[in-house]
Amino acid sequence: MCEGILLILVQKPYDIGDRIHISNSQSDPNSNGSATWFVEAINLFSTTVRYAATNEVATHSNGSLAQSRIINAARSPKANVYIYNKFASDVPYDRVMLFKSVVESFVKERPREWIALSGFRATRVEADLGYIEYVIALQHVEKWQNIGPILNSKAEVASYCLEVQKKLGMKYEAPPLPVNLGINRAQQMEQSVFEREQSGDSSDGGPGAIAGAGPDFSMLATLFAKPSEAKKTR
Repeated sequence: MCEGILLILVQKPYDIGDRIHISNSQSDPNSNGSATWFVEAINLFSTTVRYAATNEVATHSNGSLAQSRIINAARSPKANVYIYNKFASDVPYDRVMLFKSVVESFVKERPREWIALSGFRATRVEADLGYIEYVIALQHVEKWQNIGPILNSKAEVASYCLEVQKKLGMKYEAPPLPVNLGINRAQQMEQSVFEREQSGDSSDGGPGAIAGAGPDFSMLATLFAKPSEAKKTR
């Protein structure tokens, strides 16, 4: 209780209306932006928050929040976003640099959305799969508090990157996956039963026996006959 009171009165990590993320201090934050809650009410003992994605409301004791990491989107600097692209490993490096310059020009033409393209570098090299992964780091004019315009701008740049890859012939296509030609025991048994039925060799009167000599339906017919007709049949 004392920790919770000190958190609210002394540290003051958030205000009403702030978008916050609560997590374990030992875990790594999400580079694409953390899932956030809006602070709706604060008192000395608890904090009421609303989940931004679904409008679900929850209440935390301030004592439990004192041991957590609280990310405040309203107090954070301008948002950094990352867009990942895969290029075929045989794409020349000068074409990769051409891709970067085209995307950078696209970003500079939108000063109301982006501050700058702050990074472009290779993050993964997968020679066996035939691709190299590059990341584009961009800084948006908005803070994570206003996440809607950030996600819209990011989606627009990601779509543009895909179109540029198509125009420059840099689109990566994954190699076909191997096909498992092995047949397990259950499939073998099912196949053997099917073959016996098709050949007419069936000991339980299955489809194969019907297609072959044919079963005796005389007893079955008595079930649907009138009582007098059933006696004659017997």
